[in-house]
Amino acid sequence: MKYPVCERTLLFVEDDERLKEEMTDYFSPTNAVFTASDVEEAAELLAEKVFDAVVLDLVLKNSMGMELFKVFPELPPVIILSSLDEEDTILTGLTSGAVDYVVKPCSMRLLEAHIGMRLLPKAAAVETFGAFSVNANTRTVKYQNMPISLTPSEFNILFFLVKNRGRYFTADEIYQEIWCAPSMGTTTIRTHLSSLRRKLKAAIPANDVIRTEFNKGYCFTGEAL
Repeated sequence: MKYPVCERTLLFVEDDERLKEEMTDYFSPTNAVFTASDVEEAAELLAEKVFDAVVLDLVLKNSMGMELFKVFPELPPVIILSSLDEEDTILTGLTSGAVDYVVKPCSMRLLEAHIGMRLLPKAAAVETFGAFSVNANTRTVKYQNMPISLTPSEFNILFFLVKNRGRYFTADEIYQEIWCAPSMGTTTIRTHLSSLRRKLKAAIPANDVIRTEFNKGYCFTGEAL
């Protein structure tokens, strides 16, 4: 299902002036559009404004796009738009925190479809269980109005489990569902889950937010929150 991209605040990090102009012309009639040519410019804008999504090129004149994930651990949904089409590069981008990876060249219509699929309507973006809330558009998690700081990948895993409350998934299944690629037996998900559970336990010591069960996997119950 495609959600229209309108009334959103978008940041395009791109050093190709022609493509940047094309993006601005296409999206600005119905959205607030900002552009940056490198990670430094993008970081300045992210510090000043709240964005609904970031479209990020990986190869920039003065920096590599992946540096943005290090500069800003908590980012709005990031859609990578890059000419780099190697499988390892795509998987690295996705596991670093991007919600989607689009290979150039790409029409603006197709890019809009990718952004629209990753930006949930505001009503569907927020999940609340008692004092615990997860917001997919702002990429924030709170308990009793106190923020819980997560990495992009930790947030992706948590939101997936929240949206599938009550269901158990193995680490391989979580990897495949979130990043749409075979896990190949990687320990990536288990590493992220370990860190995620530790952070949630520190914020909510009285409740094991993500439960595990042998031979079944991991589950968010939403109980007693």
